[in-house]
This record gives sequence, C-alpha cells and structure tokens, in this order.
Amino acid sequence: MPLFVLNALFLSTLFLANPPAKTSVTTPLQTDHWKLEKDKNGIRVYSRPMPGSRRKEIKVNCELNGTMAQLVAFISDIDHYKEAVFRVEQAYLIKRINDHEFYYYNETDMPWPTSNRDLVMHMTFQMDPATHTLHIRANNVSGMVPERKGVVRIPHWRSLWTVQQITPQRMRIEYLFQVDPGGDFPIWLANTLIASGPYQSFAGMEALLKRPYYQNRTFSFLPH
Repeated sequence: MPLFVLNALFLSTLFLANPPAKTSVTTPLQTDHWKLEKDKNGIRVYSRPMPGSRRKEIKVNCELNGTMAQLVAFISDIDHYKEAVFRVEQAYLIKRINDHEFYYYNETDMPWPTSNRDLVMHMTFQMDPATHTLHIRANNVSGMVPERKGVVRIPHWRSLWTVQQITPQRMRIEYLFQVDPGGDFPIWLANTLIASGPYQSFAGMEALLKRPYYQNRTFSFLPH
C-alpha cells in the first residue's frame, strides 16, 4: 500500500530523516551527493545524510501513469487515507481553506515497541504556469489539536512534490522528504525502511489514481 503522503505519500517513509534546525526541503543543502538506494520499475529512491544526524533525507524520482488532477484528488481525499495510506491509524480534515490549501490530522500506527506518531499537516498546492509545474508542499503545524497521552507528536515535517505532466496521461514526479519523528525511534528500524518504504508507496500509487472518485475532477489552480 502507498504512503503518502502524504503526502502525504506517503507515510511508509515517515521516519527516514531527522533534519537539523532551519533546514528546508526548498533550500538545497551544501552537498548534492545522493546515494541510489533502489532502482526498480522506473522508480529511483535516493538518500543522503543530514548534517549532524544519523538519519537521512529522502528523494524519489519516477514517472507514473495518471494526471495532476487525479493526484491532487487523491492527496486531498483525507476521508480515504486510512484505507489507502500505509499504517494510518486515523486521519481527518480539520479545516479546508479552498481547493488548494487545507489542514488535516494524521496518526500513524507504529510497530512495538515504538509509540504511535501524530501531527497536524498544512498542505498547499501551487501551479507554476510558466513551467507547467505543480508544487505540493506539506509541513507540520502546532496548536490545532491537543497532544494525546501515549502518542508522540512529530515536531518537524517537510515534504515537497514537483510534478510535471509529460503526456496527457503520464507524470514526472520528484519527491523530497525530511522529518524529525520525535521521541526515541530505533535507527535500525529507520534504516530498514529507507528504500522499501518509498518504493512501495510510489509503486502502488498508479492503481489508486485509477479509482472512480479520482476521475474527471477539476481544481481551480490546474489547467482545464
């Protein structure tokens, strides 16, 4: 099953990175030395060390069958996250500003002995008409939902999708991801997910985009 995402994609990659303070996925690090972790079926997963951390930043490059509208419909479909997104314990919409900005809550089920993680996510969609590129940004926010006993609140999440429609039914995607999971999280568990999590997420996404309720959707920021 995919992540995502989430997306959100994609929560199977949830604990693969632990970025230092003041680092942003939109600001390149000093090094561009990505290590190829997996290359299969046109999906390439890369990692690189984060300064001052044993964890890593993740990048995925791939091409998928589908349209930007289908992808946006999927990422915006919070009501179906639990059935579509890997290890989602619960997810619900908190506030929808418009069709290109919303806030939602997500709790991720983690294997013993690790505690579940949760966060409130701010998601935005922005189309660059000059380059025909869709940027999907997600970052965590505080204060909208009280913290719960036994669930660790994620202190830092940043992700960026860069999407281009290369044919009417095919997209080129780059996905960058950084997160500090908070609390104690075993490095061995993060390392076991570093290639398999992102790969499985994107490998299963094409099938999800074909679902009937993601077809024939329109959004104000996408070309019609």
